[in-house]
Amino acid sequence: MKKIILMLFAASLIWAQQPSVLENLKKILPQGLNINFYEESEIENFYVVNVANNQILYVSNDFKYVFAGDVISLDNGAPSSLNELYQAKLVKQVMSLLEDTTTINFTAENEKHLIKVFTDISCGYCRLLHSQIDDYLALGISIEYYGFPRDGLQTKVFEDMQSAWCSDDPKLSITKLKAGDDVEEKTCQNPIQMHYEYGQLLGITGTPSIFLSNGQKLSGYIPASELIKIIENG
Repeated sequence: MKKIILMLFAASLIWAQQPSVLENLKKILPQGLNINFYEESEIENFYVVNVANNQILYVSNDFKYVFAGDVISLDNGAPSSLNELYQAKLVKQVMSLLEDTTTINFTAENEKHLIKVFTDISCGYCRLLHSQIDDYLALGISIEYYGFPRDGLQTKVFEDMQSAWCSDDPKLSITKLKAGDDVEEKTCQNPIQMHYEYGQLLGITGTPSIFLSNGQKLSGYIPASELIKIIENG
């Protein structure tokens, strides 16, 4: 699955590059390291290379130097992370590949913003967020849930999440599970494994992981009153 994602994403971003660039990158980077994409960076004479689980490297155009670490742009005097810019690019591409999968949606009547949340029904902070879901909806923040059982796919949590996705009323089922209640066991063709694998590609290690429309990733529980400020003010 990951190989397919990487091939699709690489094809969409590096088709105009010379093949020798990719071959040179493979020569100087550790063997077996997945290259998600590369392109000329905003740093003159350096490529940016997105590798592994959405990690960022910078490689000189002569392939003599590689450095890792966050790069801060001071363009117009406003500091911003270049790494986050290139990480958001991968997020947008991967999330576009998930557009046709089934999510459990809580939609605000006066929707102003949509967030995509990778969630685990056993996660304490996921439960806290969900217990306050009316606060998010009241502020016009709609939520799309993606399944991410933190301990893997061979777990009771995965089975319970599968039951929620396969139920006649997924919103009610996931609400019950996050309250600690049981739901009827059900199986069906569902996207949780895909959500989980794509989430790993994006570097998710904990839940909730929140993605904004601009590709920005926010980790952990954020109260609705604080989240709306981040969304609207950056």
